Amino acid sequence: MMSAGKSLRASSDRDLVRSAAFHDPFTHAQVLAEVRASSGDARLQVDLAEPAPNEADASASGRRGHETAPRVSKRFRVNGVPRRASDFVGELKAALFSAEDLEFTSGPPSVRRRYADMLVSQLEPGYVREAQEYQRVMTQRNHLLKSIREGRSSEPELEFWDVQLSIHAARIMESRARVIQALSAAACPIHETLSGSGEPLSVRYMPSVEPGEYSDTRELSRTVHAAILAESRREVAAGHCIVGPHRDDIAVSIGEMDVRAFGSRGQSRTAVLAMKLAEVDLIANEFGEQPVVLLDDVMSELDEVRRRCVVERASTLDQVIVTSAEPNVGEVFSGLAVRTIGVRAGGVVSDRSPT
Repeated sequence: MMSAGKSLRASSDRDLVRSAAFHDPFTHAQVLAEVRASSGDARLQVDLAEPAPNEADASASGRRGHETAPRVSKRFRVNGVPRRASDFVGELKAALFSAEDLEFTSGPPSVRRRYADMLVSQLEPGYVREAQEYQRVMTQRNHLLKSIREGRSSEPELEFWDVQLSIHAARIMESRARVIQALSAAACPIHETLSGSGEPLSVRYMPSVEPGEYSDTRELSRTVHAAILAESRREVAAGHCIVGPHRDDIAVSIGEMDVRAFGSRGQSRTAVLAMKLAEVDLIANEFGEQPVVLLDDVMSELDEVRRRCVVERASTLDQVIVTSAEPNVGEVFSGLAVRTIGVRAGGVVSDRSPT
C-alpha cells in the first residue's frame, strides 16, 4: 500500500477495512509510514473512508443494477501534503516477492502484465499516470465501440480516440520494453548462479502490436495506430478494444526452452526467484539505494537451496520484511538481526527485539 498505492491481494480498497467498522457512520482507516532515505525523510499516509455523498452517488450510478457495497474514498499524503496516486507511487521503493509470484509462468498473461506494470511504476515515476490515461481512453473508446455496434454512433467518431489510444499505448510499450530488457540482463547471471546449470535466462517483452524498427515514440505511435485501424471492424463487432498494451505478455526462456510451456516447477521457481532478486538490483542501481524487500509467505514454498540463496541475499540488504504462517520462520534467518512480531486474531501477541 505504501509503495504501490494499493493492496497486493484485495480487489477493492473496502476489503482492507474491518467489515464491522462500516456500521460506524464515521468509519476511517489510516496507514502511515516513516521513510528514511538518502534523498530525505518522508511521512507517507493513506486514508480510507466512506465516500462523501456526491462521491457515493457517482459510485452507485456507475454500478447500476449491481448489488455491491460502495467503494471507499482513498486519499494520499506525503509530509501532510495531498498527492495524486500517480505522484504517491514510488515514494517508497519496495520489491515484493509473494507465494503467488511462484506461479508467474503458469498464470494468465494478466498476471505478467501486472508484474511488469508494478516494476515499471517503481523505476519510471510518470508511468502510473500514463497507464491511468491509457485506461481512461480505452474505457471511453469501449463505450463508443458498443454504441457503434448498436447503431447509436458512427465509425468516424472513433478517429479522435484511435489517435489518443495509440499515443498512450506507444509510451507504455516503450517503458515496458526498456525495463523488461534491463530485468533480463540483470536476472541472467543470478539465474546461472542459482541453477548451477549455466543455461541463460531470458525475459522478453511480447507486445500485442509488432513494433518493428522505429526511431522515436511518434513513429511507434503511428505503427500502433495502423494496427488499430486494421482491426476496427473486429473491434466494433466485439464492442471493445482488442489491440494495445492490455493484450501484451512476457516470455521467459531458459536456453531455447519456453518456461511457460515446458519448464518444470523447479525451473519456473528458479527463474522467478532470479527475476525478483534482479528487481532489487534494478531499483538499487537506478536510485542509489536499496528498496525495502517484502517476502510475503514465500519461505515455506522454497526448497533448502533456494531458501539459502534468499537468506544470503537478505544479509546484504538494509531492510527485509518477512510474513509467514510458520511460527519459527525467524530461525531461517539465524545469524541476522531479526525482530519478530506475532499476530493472532487481528492483534499483536508478541514483539521480540532483534537477537
